Amino acid sequence: MLTTALIYKDVFARLKQREFAYKTLPSDHDWMLATKMCDKLKLFYSVTEMFSGTKYPTSNMYFPKVCEIRLLLDECLLSNVEEINVMAANMVGKFDKYWMVIHGLLAIATVLDPRFKLKLIEYYFPKIYGNDSEKQIDRIRKMCYDLVNEYQVKYSDRQDTIPMDLQVPSMEDVHEHDTMDPLVGYDLFVSSTSNVDGVKSELDYYLEESVLPRAASFDILAWWRTNGIKYPILQCVAKDILAVPISTVATESAFSTGGRHLSPYRNRLNPKTLEALICAQDWLWTTMEGMNKLFLLFKLMIFFNFNKVIY
Repeated sequence: MLTTALIYKDVFARLKQREFAYKTLPSDHDWMLATKMCDKLKLFYSVTEMFSGTKYPTSNMYFPKVCEIRLLLDECLLSNVEEINVMAANMVGKFDKYWMVIHGLLAIATVLDPRFKLKLIEYYFPKIYGNDSEKQIDRIRKMCYDLVNEYQVKYSDRQDTIPMDLQVPSMEDVHEHDTMDPLVGYDLFVSSTSNVDGVKSELDYYLEESVLPRAASFDILAWWRTNGIKYPILQCVAKDILAVPISTVATESAFSTGGRHLSPYRNRLNPKTLEALICAQDWLWTTMEGMNKLFLLFKLMIFFNFNKVIY
């Protein structure tokens, strides 16, 4: 709305000259404030659109975008416009209230993005935390390792998911098969005497690799699907973390179409009629995506005949 109003700034002044009933012409200060507010709110608008998407994962994009918002609020606190200073101060207070509660897990989602890993956190945290940044980075790193270790223990108990040729033989297996393969006992000896101290985990190898170049067409789900053999435990973590939607706006809007059918001027519709209208709308949208029109008509006829809807 502000963007559109700024385009027609001169029209408002002309309307004041031609229409005597128009008495709400914005002042020069109002136009200046609208220009600055529009510039500051542009980031919030783009982030809201991105977080409301449904065709791509959003959890890995939360952390960098929220860091951008935090830095923008710090910039607004230094603005020479009083109104922006007051608004920014209130927003920073609300931001800090929730920041420490939720950013840990979603920072892990950023680490699971091969374009960012820990590099993005190491880039943003000094700007946000200052001298306390190293402590915060270590905290996020520890959370990553703890989560990976938890998944490691969880999936190591599922022996049935491990291929037979990769399972460690037990003593019973050794006695049973020692006549067939004399080196089965050797395999057991190696697995029991190997020093596991200092062995790198999947997360270590993953973080040591260089980050991928940032590209708008990058598909993080396809990347983890391709590299699941290389990082099986991390793939399980990514499958759970990346499935978390950042915003429920898209989900809520999908189930809130009833208000467009049941309005204050049309509030006595039969429940079956309302159900038919909403279902028909859903089928029409499906038709726009390539569904056969004759099949749609057939479905509508079946639905109306089955429920005996009378218009």
